[in-house]
Amino acid sequence: MRGTYPRSGDLLPPPPSRLDSGGGRREDSRTHRFDHARELLILAPLGIPPEQERLYVLLIARPGSSAADMAAQAGITVDQAVARLEEMAAHGLVVGEQPPPFGDGDPRGAAARTYRASSPSVALTPLLVQRRTSLDQAGAAVTALAEQFRSAASRAAGGVVEVVSGPVAIRHRLGQLLGGARWEVLTFLAESVIAVERDSVHAMEYEALLRGVDFRAVLTRGHLEVPGMWDDVREVTGLGMKMRVAEEIPMRLIVSDRANAMVPLSVAEEPGHADTLVVHGTGLVHALVLLFEQYWERARPLPLAGTKEAQPGGQGLPARSSGGQDGPEPSEQDRQILALLALDVADRTIAAQLDLSLRTVERKIRALMGLASVGSRFQLGAEAVARGWLPADRPTR
Repeated sequence: MRGTYPRSGDLLPPPPSRLDSGGGRREDSRTHRFDHARELLILAPLGIPPEQERLYVLLIARPGSSAADMAAQAGITVDQAVARLEEMAAHGLVVGEQPPPFGDGDPRGAAARTYRASSPSVALTPLLVQRRTSLDQAGAAVTALAEQFRSAASRAAGGVVEVVSGPVAIRHRLGQLLGGARWEVLTFLAESVIAVERDSVHAMEYEALLRGVDFRAVLTRGHLEVPGMWDDVREVTGLGMKMRVAEEIPMRLIVSDRANAMVPLSVAEEPGHADTLVVHGTGLVHALVLLFEQYWERARPLPLAGTKEAQPGGQGLPARSSGGQDGPEPSEQDRQILALLALDVADRTIAAQLDLSLRTVERKIRALMGLASVGSRFQLGAEAVARGWLPADRPTR
């Protein structure tokens, strides 16, 4: 079945058969094209029967044909052609013209009546609009039935797993998980938030940290490219959140007190189509905790001096200068540049996060290399740890 109308030239009926040199019948090459055209069913999705479609297509190629001509071209009886053409005229697909005068009851009158196909834009467009509307309604019904199916499946699972749909409902359940956490929250963070705005999540995290909840998060380096994210990271780590950076994470995840967890229903999330699974106190939650711990162990600690993650036992790391000589110390902004460099963050991203120009960042990096008396950025990172400008890579759980 084609998705477009065939060319009118393909629909022309063949000329009468001719005699070949041997006296036999010779078929015109266009006969096969016509036979193929008669089999096209391009209007069936609009509810037009195949037998009417064939007549309609023929009339487009031969306007003003009589019912008798149509019968001959379509390979049907004249009575069948008349009945179908009259039904098509009643539905506006064709327009019938008055036949020549014959006596009352003379069948030649109906056979001689000529017809013209109505314009497709006039006759078919309303049918197309109606069918599209019906499909939209059917799509909405399928969505509603799918939601009922998920709800019924959740009830059948005895409340162990529930499906939460829509930003408002997800925000509410997330608030319940973080607000109800008594001692621990584990989370995977990605570079974008689809269902819940970052400001809302940040407020929930802030409140949990103020309650003394042990909060551990694994984020991706792409997360640090989100505008303003570095300030958020410094604030929450200053409040006690422990953070590490991984190259990638398997999905979004929040686990509260190792009893309840929230994960996306689909890994390939799309804006406006956010569905989330909330899992309660089962072996699934335990498996998600083990998954988090594996990524946590492999991830790199945030090199931020002054955070609990950077200070095992609550003690700061002593600074020392190279060669045992006291020297100038880098500024707080310089230390932030060093921290981002240690995470392999691009210079342009560093400039955006610290609200500096790219040229200023590059100049400061060269100055830090001179201060540390090193010739490469790799050496700068090692010397920054040795001098105490950055915390050593000695994370605690």
